[in-house]
Amino acid sequence: MMKIITLSMLLGLIDLVSTTIQASTVDAQTENRLERARTYFGDDLLIDQHGASHRFVSDLLSHHVVLINVIFTNCRDACPIQTQKMQVVRRQLGKHFGTQIAFLSLSVDPKRDSPVALKAFAEKQQANIPGWWFLTADEVTMTKILSRLNQWTGNPSNHSTMLIAGHARNAHWIKLRPDSPPERIVADLLRLAGE
Repeated sequence: MMKIITLSMLLGLIDLVSTTIQASTVDAQTENRLERARTYFGDDLLIDQHGASHRFVSDLLSHHVVLINVIFTNCRDACPIQTQKMQVVRRQLGKHFGTQIAFLSLSVDPKRDSPVALKAFAEKQQANIPGWWFLTADEVTMTKILSRLNQWTGNPSNHSTMLIAGHARNAHWIKLRPDSPPERIVADLLRLAGE
């Protein structure tokens, strides 16, 4: 028995094949961008404030748009002030925080910033919440990652307060001035998330 294929059925089949090809092309492009990020940053393990390990690209950068800042737990001025500003940004992000957008606070003082010290700092700043990782590793790893972000300094007191926002899946990164209004930072993060 012969089946008759109507023009409508044929067009539907062509549309399905086209959608499948487009989706696989997007997946391949995304994986290519993530592989480039792994090559650039490395995919080393970092330890968060809870003692959990995370691969920098595979676990942290690949799943969210990220807002990155640099801290050290003995800081008495810039780091707490910047963390509080990020709290304002976090609140303004609402439902986007933790789902689409995450915060990474990277230690520039890995010799002293243990997970315990990072957790104490995060708790003092009321920032020990899901979606916000305070991260450290050995000095070689932190030097490599922070150097790639142009944020490494041998003296933690001289670290940059520049914020970096990125979407590794789209290979889009921007630097944000530390004196940017929270509303501007939120708008930039949402724009990155909407790409």
